[in-house]
Amino acid sequence: MDFAPEMLEYANLIVSKGLKGFTEGTVQERRDGYSAIGDLLGPGPDLKEVFEVSIPVLNGNICIKNYIPKTKPRSKILYFHGGGWVVGRLRDFDPFARKLSEGTSSIVSLVDYRLAPEFPFPIPLEDSYSASLWIDSQKEGIWKDLPLIVAGDSAGGNLAASTIQRAKEEGPKIDLQILIYPVTQALCNTDAYKEFELGPGLTKKDMKWFISQYLPEQNTRSTWKASPLYFKDWEGLPPAIIFTANIDPLRDDGKLYAEKLKNSGISVLFKEFQGYTHGFFTKVNLLKAPDEGIRIISEEMGRILSVKQKEAAVQE
Repeated sequence: MDFAPEMLEYANLIVSKGLKGFTEGTVQERRDGYSAIGDLLGPGPDLKEVFEVSIPVLNGNICIKNYIPKTKPRSKILYFHGGGWVVGRLRDFDPFARKLSEGTSSIVSLVDYRLAPEFPFPIPLEDSYSASLWIDSQKEGIWKDLPLIVAGDSAGGNLAASTIQRAKEEGPKIDLQILIYPVTQALCNTDAYKEFELGPGLTKKDMKWFISQYLPEQNTRSTWKASPLYFKDWEGLPPAIIFTANIDPLRDDGKLYAEKLKNSGISVLFKEFQGYTHGFFTKVNLLKAPDEGIRIISEEMGRILSVKQKEAAVQE
């Protein structure tokens, strides 16, 4: 197992700071530990505007933080952050959201969905779908005629994938999906879980704990809403960009999902980042790999959206 040099430097930095991250302690201690790592990232780039909105959801409201690039937006990206459905605050992902907005010339809408265990399944998923309806309704001003992209990392990738599958039947129309080392099955039984049961980084024990917080009822874990890999009707889903890390118990989740899409005739750009562990992609400023990934996303996004525009013009 060979680490990318910058990944090893990052791991040594975390150790030198005495940070334990999100793998030990109470729920609150894990949340604070995750934010402590996020504090090392520093600020993201300046943008044209950043503002928050509150939207109604089932029995409450959630915040969506919107990042507007200095350039003319070419898409709107609804983004669900990672953190095992339990940890992760908007401020932890602010530098990454800024980088993603700048690097793709897109409006990035970062969703503050409610977290388990206070709000277990299906509440975070219902929040996610409500967010998709909200962003689809934004059609005036800077939002006008922008294609809709739904994206997420880790547990956020799980919410994104399940939201996209629901939208296939109920709307809204989604033009592209971007899944970063997503959780696509909640049973922890792939070869990658065996290979990286004890890490480094994220472990099988960690994932079982997170899953138990989000999905306390075991009979829900094999349903497609909790494990989108078990979705039945794959035809007609939007094209995908899927990234994984090769040193990650979730490695096979993303790979298997990409294969399901490809076998159903869906266009997929798949990349496995060699030498990286789970969670690397949002560690902007500290790692260079996220910049490479955002560049790839921007290029593929441009290609896919251009094809869709040409197809729409022919139909007209």
